[in-house]
Formats: sequence, structure tokens, C-alpha cells
Amino acid sequence: MSGYSEDDIRRAADIREWIVKQIADKQEEVERLRTALSLIDGLLKQGSFRAAANLGSLAGGSPATAQVQQTRPAPARQQPAPTLKSLDDRDIRPLKRAKDDFVLGSAEVLPASVIIAPSQEISLNVNTPPFRSFFLNRILDGMKAKDAERISQGAMKESDALSYRVDEDNGVIRRIVIENYREKERLQEIFNTSSWVFTRMLEKNSG
Repeated sequence: MSGYSEDDIRRAADIREWIVKQIADKQEEVERLRTALSLIDGLLKQGSFRAAANLGSLAGGSPATAQVQQTRPAPARQQPAPTLKSLDDRDIRPLKRAKDDFVLGSAEVLPASVIIAPSQEISLNVNTPPFRSFFLNRILDGMKAKDAERISQGAMKESDALSYRVDEDNGVIRRIVIENYREKERLQEIFNTSSWVFTRMLEKNSG
């Protein structure tokens, strides 16, 4: 018989859930930093390109004019909004790899659900890590567990609980439909996590 009491096991389970959340939060933070770094690198490269172009166009001008124009800072290009609107005005957002903005897929946001679909240019299998182990088992099932707890406490209706399904074709992921995400924070976590997971899966495929 185990030397641990029910309270010990319950506390261990709570601690485990906290650790899993900390890992997910840290991974999300790293991805955000990588995205910010990528945007800054792009801005710096663009600034260098424009400065070189200005020097070339001023080769035949007067030294005084060239000096004035060379010291003028190049205007920063405004970054495009992360949301793409299709012709029928659906809210479709690109999922991008942080290091190079490669489009991994898209997320169609509906009032009560979000549909994640990998890009047609890539093939991702449901059995490639960390799709099941992290995205499904930890992130989405973790959200489901929290909703189940709220239902048991009478704080939420069962019909409002998060649920999901994975549509596949011979193991290849076609889309992940997530119902009742409800919270903006959850939606953002789904975006960030799916981009990170798709990136890791591509690395596994190429490795």
C-alpha cells in the first residue's frame, strides 16, 4: 500500500497542473519575444536598405543637399495588422513561424468557435510530437478540465464547456475545430500554442 494519503496525491496533482501551466506560459512568452525580435530585425534591415538607396539617388546632387537628406531618418514602415479579412468578411488570422513569418496555417474566428487549419503547403500528421502530447493533452484538455471543474461547482452550464475535434485525412491534419473558447485570453493562447506546435512539428518532419 502506498505511503501517501489522498491529500498528498491531491496536492501533487494541483502542483503538477501549476507546473504545466508555468511551462505553457513560459513557452508563450518566448514565442512573443521571438516575434518581437523578428519584427525589429525586419525594421532594421529595411532602414539599412533605404539608407543605401538614398545615397545612390544623391550621387549626382550637390554635397549640401546630400548631407541634409542623408541625415534625415528613413520613415518606419507600418506593420500590417495580424488579421486578414476575406471577401465575405470572415475573421481569418494567419499563424506564422516566429523566426521568418512563414505562414503555417490560419485561424478562422467565429463568435463561439475557432477553426485552426494548417497551410496547404505543409503536411502535419496527428502523431507527430508535440501535437497530441502538448496541444491536445495539455492545452485543450487542460481548458476542458477547468470547465469541468466549474460545471461541478455549479458555476457554468455543461453546454458552455469547451470542446474540440480534429478532422484528419489518413492521419494528416485538415483542421481543428474548437467550440466555446469563450475568453479572449484562451483564444490568444490557442493562437500562440498552435503556431509553436506547428513549428515544432515541421522541425520533426525535416529532421
